[in-house]
Amino acid sequence: KVECNRNNASELYNKYIKKSIVINSSGETVDSDNIDAFYIDVKKQYRNKTLSIEEKVFPLFVAEKDGSKYYIAPLVGSGLWGPIWGFIAFEKDCNTIFGASFDHKTETPGLGAEIREAFFEDEFIGKKILDENSTFVSIDVVKGGAEEGDYHQVDGITGGTITSDGVTNMLKNDLKVYNNYFKTIR
Repeated sequence: KVECNRNNASELYNKYIKKSIVINSSGETVDSDNIDAFYIDVKKQYRNKTLSIEEKVFPLFVAEKDGSKYYIAPLVGSGLWGPIWGFIAFEKDCNTIFGASFDHKTETPGLGAEIREAFFEDEFIGKKILDENSTFVSIDVVKGGAEEGDYHQVDGITGGTITSDGVTNMLKNDLKVYNNYFKTIR
């Protein structure tokens, strides 16, 4: 994990991000001479309901820290009151989650707003998006609690069912696209 704030964000980005990739919905790389991954506004694309999935582009960042490689995928979806977004960092196997960070602007304090709290984000560490047959299954945020030992579930937020469902949908929709790319490099 890297602690970052507005004052050191640029410095840390330059220190850890070694490569940026732009992919389409099929997981194919897009000519990055014309599109810089850093400037892709995934929230703006999400809000633009006239864009088909085939017209959207997805940024992916490759980071290196302490000799290890990580893939960082930006995500966006819908919560109860508005957009939710986040980042999932994958280990070099492009399956195991190294870390997760989520945020929102308008979710209910003490309920859905808790998606940005460490107790929720930390549950994603070590989870996997592929099953034992290497089939994409994503991660489900489960109301009532995840089954112990399940690598594809995390506990939902009590009283934040719609936001929890929004996180599940965001993960399924966006990670499916990134998995299309990961299949080409695994």
